[in-house]
Amino acid sequence: MKSLTTKLMNTMTYVVTAILIIVFLAIDISIDNWVDVEFDNALTDKSNYLKTLVKVTPQGTEFDFAGEFMPEFGTSTKASFFQLWQGDAVFERSESLSHFPGTDLLKKDIPLNSAVFADVTLPDGRSGRAMVAHFEPQVPSSMRELVPHSVEPMWLTVAISSEDLTQILVIIDSSLAIGLLLVIVLMRWAVVKVISRGLVPLNELNNALKHADVTQKYIPLSAGAERYLEIEPIRDELNKFVKISQQYLQTEKRITADIAHELKTPISELINLSEIYIRYPNDQRIAASYKQDVLNISLRMKTIVSNLLLLQQASSDNIHLNRQPLDITEQVNGVIEALTFKYSTIGQRLKMENQLRGCHTLADEFSLNLILTNLLDNALYYSPVQSDIVLRLHHDDNGIALSVENQLLTSLKADDLERLTQPLYQAEQSRTNTERHGLGLAIVENIAKVNGFIFSFGLIAEDRIQFSLHIPHAEPENNMPKTHVSD
Repeated sequence: MKSLTTKLMNTMTYVVTAILIIVFLAIDISIDNWVDVEFDNALTDKSNYLKTLVKVTPQGTEFDFAGEFMPEFGTSTKASFFQLWQGDAVFERSESLSHFPGTDLLKKDIPLNSAVFADVTLPDGRSGRAMVAHFEPQVPSSMRELVPHSVEPMWLTVAISSEDLTQILVIIDSSLAIGLLLVIVLMRWAVVKVISRGLVPLNELNNALKHADVTQKYIPLSAGAERYLEIEPIRDELNKFVKISQQYLQTEKRITADIAHELKTPISELINLSEIYIRYPNDQRIAASYKQDVLNISLRMKTIVSNLLLLQQASSDNIHLNRQPLDITEQVNGVIEALTFKYSTIGQRLKMENQLRGCHTLADEFSLNLILTNLLDNALYYSPVQSDIVLRLHHDDNGIALSVENQLLTSLKADDLERLTQPLYQAEQSRTNTERHGLGLAIVENIAKVNGFIFSFGLIAEDRIQFSLHIPHAEPENNMPKTHVSD
């Protein structure tokens, strides 16, 4: 598994190391160039000094050199060398060249009054650097009338050992390399410390999550923690997630309790009937209705379980939809006909305002019938017996809108209205009814969400409620999945 801390440390180390290497390399190159320039300047100074010792007299050209003032050109083991030519003839040689009578220094054909530098091997075998200058000896102004002829140009070569320079450069390079290594080590240590300290708030948040208990009403993920701009969004989202998880947990607890409550009543009735029948087997009043009572109670239990399974199917991602062109009016009439057996007065009570006659829409038939059945059944059951149910069908700019409006038996509280679509939730006035289980609107909401419908409801008056369903314009049929819904 990759480590964010290690990745940050390595990345920062690589980046800073690359920058340091570039900086140290630039410093090293600058120092080397500076030392080379200074060495060449020193060589130029020696050459210029030796040029000033060349004097032109009426008797000829002289070289007034005093070895005691420049002992480096003597016979020491680390001697420097110079050699003068006038024309092709050797004019003067340093005392240090006396040990090498057959050896001449470097001489190059270069323009007059110019000079060149070259790396050479000195006569004694050492590495060195030479400066070759081609110049015309200067005639003093006092001698110019006495020396009418032109003076033949001369060559001067000065050679100095560069071994000391090489050693200095090696020392400088070694010092820079060691310094670079130490800086990298210190920088790595500093990066580790800085990143470790910088990630302390994240580690504290992680420890808070480890010890968090979602069963608590409040989880203090931010209690006593210092605020950081980068961590606060994570902390806020985690707190939201924990809050949602707690809500889901409470919902699951409530649903579990409600399922137990719904199933406990018919189970208790079955047990009581069986115990009474066992105790009084010869009582014809009990025996006559026992079988039918057991069947009715079992059918109620089957209805509860079937609705729970349907709710679970509507809440899962495994539900399959088969969208096809449907005539809305035909679907509504089919639902009304199916509910006629349950509500014989539906024809008189239901007032339909239909603007969709002959209108088709792409939808899943099972889902649409299920939604319409639950909405109409809910409106017919939870309204006064003689009250009207208003069903409106019409177009809008984005699709088809359906609404069911009915009068309430008793007004709903705001808290009841918010939880009306929660599974197995029932308003207090309906809890004593064994035929209603609080699953219809929950199934409608989930089925509508899966189909992409917009389901909403609200009070339009203190004693009237309206349920609305909006079916958006569907995509072309060839873009829809060819799947099948199973009930």
